[in-house]
Amino acid sequence: MARPRAKAILLSAVSLAALAGVGALGAKVTTEQGLVAAAARAGATIGKVAANPLNGRITLGDIRLAAGAAIITIGQVSTTGGPALIAPAFAAEDVTLENVTVTVGPIRYDMPRMVFTGSSLDRAGLAALFAANAPDTLANRLAKISASSVVIPEVKYESNFSFDGVSSHTIGTYTDIAFRDVVNGVAAKFTQASGSYSTTTRRDKPASPSPGNGGGANSQTKPLSSDGTASGTSGALRYDALDIAALARLFTDSAGTGPNPPVKIHGPFTTSDMVFTEPNGTKLSIEDISGDGMVARLGRTSLLSLVESLQKLPMDEAHKQDSSFKILTEALSMWDSIVATSATIKNVKVDLPEPAHSTFTIGDVVVGIGNNPNPQQANPAYPAQGGLRVSMNNAVFTLPADAENDFAKRLIAMGYKDLSLSFTIEGRLNEAGKELVINEFSFGGKDMGKAAVSAVIGNVTPDLLSSEEAVRNAAGMALTVKNLAVTVDNAGLADKLLAEEAAKQNKSPDTLKTEYGMIATVGVPSFLGGSPESKALGAAVARFIAKPGQLAVKAAAKDAAGFGLADYGATGGQPAAILEQINLTAEAK
Repeated sequence: MARPRAKAILLSAVSLAALAGVGALGAKVTTEQGLVAAAARAGATIGKVAANPLNGRITLGDIRLAAGAAIITIGQVSTTGGPALIAPAFAAEDVTLENVTVTVGPIRYDMPRMVFTGSSLDRAGLAALFAANAPDTLANRLAKISASSVVIPEVKYESNFSFDGVSSHTIGTYTDIAFRDVVNGVAAKFTQASGSYSTTTRRDKPASPSPGNGGGANSQTKPLSSDGTASGTSGALRYDALDIAALARLFTDSAGTGPNPPVKIHGPFTTSDMVFTEPNGTKLSIEDISGDGMVARLGRTSLLSLVESLQKLPMDEAHKQDSSFKILTEALSMWDSIVATSATIKNVKVDLPEPAHSTFTIGDVVVGIGNNPNPQQANPAYPAQGGLRVSMNNAVFTLPADAENDFAKRLIAMGYKDLSLSFTIEGRLNEAGKELVINEFSFGGKDMGKAAVSAVIGNVTPDLLSSEEAVRNAAGMALTVKNLAVTVDNAGLADKLLAEEAAKQNKSPDTLKTEYGMIATVGVPSFLGGSPESKALGAAVARFIAKPGQLAVKAAAKDAAGFGLADYGATGGQPAAILEQINLTAEAK
C-alpha cells in the first residue's frame, strides 16, 4: 500500500484537479481565448479548448500545472456549462477529468478518469488554487471545496525510494475510490473497494552513502543484487468524516509559534482482508482493522519535509549513530502530534516457510493513544490516564511434537500442545514531573499464568535521547525508581514446574513445597538483614509456594526523588542497607 505521504499528496492532487475542471468553466459566457488567457495568468497551460455554443459543453485538453515539486497533467476536462447566465455561487456542475497524472518527486499517480458531481466552484476558485503567489495555504484552499461526490474508478501509482543502501521500486493500484458529500473540505464518507501493490527491493553499493552524499530518492547508486519482491492486497476501506484539508495540513504545514489546537482528522474507520507476502515467502493476513477516529495537531516539522530530510541522512559508520538518534527524536516529535486515536487489528495469521513451515495466529492487537475523545462511550483501547496502551491477545503457537528446543520439549512434557500468549504495555510520560509512569507491563499465557510490573521512573529528561553518548550516559545514571510493583498470578505453570522439579529429585510435590517454603521463610530474611519487611516477604513467598495463587510485592523509595545509582553506591550494594532506603510490602493470596 502507498505510504501516508502518498495518500496526502493524492488527496491534494485530486482537489487541485477538481478545481481545475470546475473552475475552468468560469462564467457561462466566455470565449476559448479567454479561458486560455485566464489559465496562463494562474500559472497553468491549456493545449486545446473547444466551446459548443449550442449545448454549452466545454472541453479543455492537455492541461499542465507545475506547483513546487508537483507536476499535474490532465488529458481532458469536459463539462456542460449551460447557456444560461447562472450565478456561479449557485451552479452545481458535473465535471469529468480524463488521463490525470500527478508527479511529486519519486511518486507518480495515473488516474484515467475522475468524475466530480454537484460542485459549485467557479473560475475564481480555479485562479485562487492555481495562482503561484496565492496568499492562502493549500489546506485552507482545500477547505473551500464542496461537491456531492468525487469518484475515481482507478488509481495507479509508482514510486522509487532509496535509504541506507537499499532501493525500492513500488507499483500499485487502488480501485473505486469515492468521496461522498464533501462540504468545506470534509467528506462525510470516503470509500475504496480494493488495493494492491508490489515492491521490489535491491541492495545498492555502497551499503551506506558517504558523508554529504545524501542517500535520498534521487541518489545514483549501482545495483548489486535484487533482494526480492514483496506484494500485498487489501479489501474494502472506509473513513467517516474525513477532513481532507486537516489531513493535508499534517503533511504540508508545521506548527510555528502560534496556536496549535487539536483537530479531528477523521471519524470511525475500517479496512479488511489484507494479505502481505514477503520475498522469503512469509505471509501475513489480517481480517479486519477498525478504529474510532483520530485527533491530531501540527508537528514542529511537516511530515513531507520530515520524510524528505530523513531520506538524506548519512548512514555510514561515522554518522550512523547520530542519524539514528535524529530519526528517533523526529519520530517522537511526530508521535507527540497525535492527540488521540485507537485501532483494533483482528484475526492475524502468519505463515513462516523457514526454517520449517509453521503458522501462528493472533486474536487481536489493540492500540490506544491519548485520552478517549468520546468519554461517554467506554473504549478499553485507550489508556486509563492518557499516554499509550498496546495489547496483544491470544497469540497461538503450536508446539511441534518433534521440537528440538529444550524449553519447548519441557513444555510438551508438561502437557502443553500449544502456547496462547498475551501481553500489555501501558504508560505515559509526565513531562512536568520528569517521570515515566508505567501503569502495566504484563505477559501471560493460557493455563500458565501472568506476570505484571508497574513502576514510576524519576528524573526522565530529553538528554536520554541526546546524540552525544556522554550526555545519554549521564542522563541514564541519573534515573531513579520511585516505586515498583510486581504481581505474579498462577494459572497452572507454577504447579507444573514444582511437579517437574519434584520428579527430578524423586520427591513428591508436597514434600518439595515444604522444603522450598522453609528456605523462603528463613533464607529471604537472612539475606535481607532480618527486618520486619524482609520477614513479611519471606512469609509471603512461602505461602505462595505452598498454595500457588497470587504473589504481590510492592516497593517504594522513602526519598520522594526515588532510589537511584548514587543511592545504590552509598549502600555498597548490601541488601540490608538497600532495604533501609525503601518501604517494602508483600502479600500472597
